Amino acid sequence: MMIFKPKRIHPVGMILSFAKMIKSYIIPAIIFFFVGVEETFNIYFIIGAICLVVIIVIVSVLEWLKFTYWIEDGEFRIEHGVIVKKKRYIPIERIQTINTSAGIVQQIFRLVKVQIETAGGGLEAEAVLTAISKNEADEIEQALSAYKNQLPEESIVESEVVDKPEHPTYKIKPRELFVAASTSSGIGVIISAVAAFLSQFEEFIPFEQLLNRFEFLTNASFTLYVILVFLAFFIAWILSIIGVLLKYAFFTVHKVEDDIKISRGIFEKRQISIPIARIQAIRVVQNPLRQLLGYSTVYIESAGGTAGDDGSASTILFPVISKKEVVELLSIYLPSFKVKEEVHSLPKRSMLRYIIRKCLLSLVIIIPLSSLFFPWGLLSVSLLLVGIYWGYQTFNDTGWSVIDNQLQLTYRFVSKSTILVRKNRIQSISHTKNFFQDKKLLRSFKVSIKSGILGKSFSIKDMDADDVEKLLSWYSYSPENKTRH
Repeated sequence: MMIFKPKRIHPVGMILSFAKMIKSYIIPAIIFFFVGVEETFNIYFIIGAICLVVIIVIVSVLEWLKFTYWIEDGEFRIEHGVIVKKKRYIPIERIQTINTSAGIVQQIFRLVKVQIETAGGGLEAEAVLTAISKNEADEIEQALSAYKNQLPEESIVESEVVDKPEHPTYKIKPRELFVAASTSSGIGVIISAVAAFLSQFEEFIPFEQLLNRFEFLTNASFTLYVILVFLAFFIAWILSIIGVLLKYAFFTVHKVEDDIKISRGIFEKRQISIPIARIQAIRVVQNPLRQLLGYSTVYIESAGGTAGDDGSASTILFPVISKKEVVELLSIYLPSFKVKEEVHSLPKRSMLRYIIRKCLLSLVIIIPLSSLFFPWGLLSVSLLLVGIYWGYQTFNDTGWSVIDNQLQLTYRFVSKSTILVRKNRIQSISHTKNFFQDKKLLRSFKVSIKSGILGKSFSIKDMDADDVEKLLSWYSYSPENKTRH
């Protein structure tokens, strides 16, 4: 059977559809269970719940029966819908990437989930096939590639994928995976998730009974409180490590012709394919701990679609690599992007402005602590020293450079970021000045690129006015013929 003929997804799709609908009813069911009075939990409630489950099962089966996909007349076509029949025809030339992933259910049945993304796609994928075989996913990719390359249909068969030549491959090392896990910011996510859960269900959690069990802590020493807080953060840190290990295990990068293919994960295996032509910029990030250890994280900023893990256009290319490997790996996978160690620094007259800004942020913490916990809160004044050091390091790490047709910006808020963007990928550049900057001949410089749906901007504050003019001239004119690039 040719791949072009209408097909259904695997019957496992019914299970996934059922689970998705059940998930949407879980929260209302929990709320109803807790707030409902006992008299309502009678035979009618049980019958109603059974009927609801039966309806969901029937709808899941009908959705599976009505969902078909095929390729015809240069379009990827999908028809679905139980009551209202819906059709979606996607021109193949608009299709940018085909991303695959496999959750626990898909892995049990050796299936994958396929997301098809287009250049002008929104926050969600243009089309999703929740459960098909890996061979079918490969055949779809072959068929779309054949259409784009105007190959004859006879060359696309429903057989095993032919062996491809060797391509550059990067696999994360155990040491790098451990560094990525132990130095991630996942601890904040876990604490936020716990806080959000408690806030949503605070009416149903017996806080008073729990507090009574720990009433002995009211007379505990300050040291014991410090130990308990430390243990809480340590547990959150361990959980974040486990989460990152599971997420980025078996992280692999392949360069296949004009695409970068990234795969990773244990419980949820995910594969992302990014055309090199869609890459708008490279972002190299070092949080303070990773910078201290000499490691960086490399991101790809791509145009349109939802390539990133979080639905954004930022995709991790290398979770954690040593600083010296950044240049080497970029030269292999994306040779048009180059990192330059030496950059043009900010003028010294900018340093005081950077320090003042960070000290003002410190005061936001110092003032309430000093007033609420007087006199011990006055110890927080020492945070001004942190602000001074933070401001100086931010000033010291900020700079810019130009390598042929590539602009490099380096700056810091908490993490140090290095942005690499080609001239032909820059959507716009701009500069602003306020009264105080103008007196010091300083400017704020901003570069905008097409990344995701809304785009993305990177900026440096308090650059020398002459340096800003140089960058404006570089962007506006080609050095060879003095014409617009």
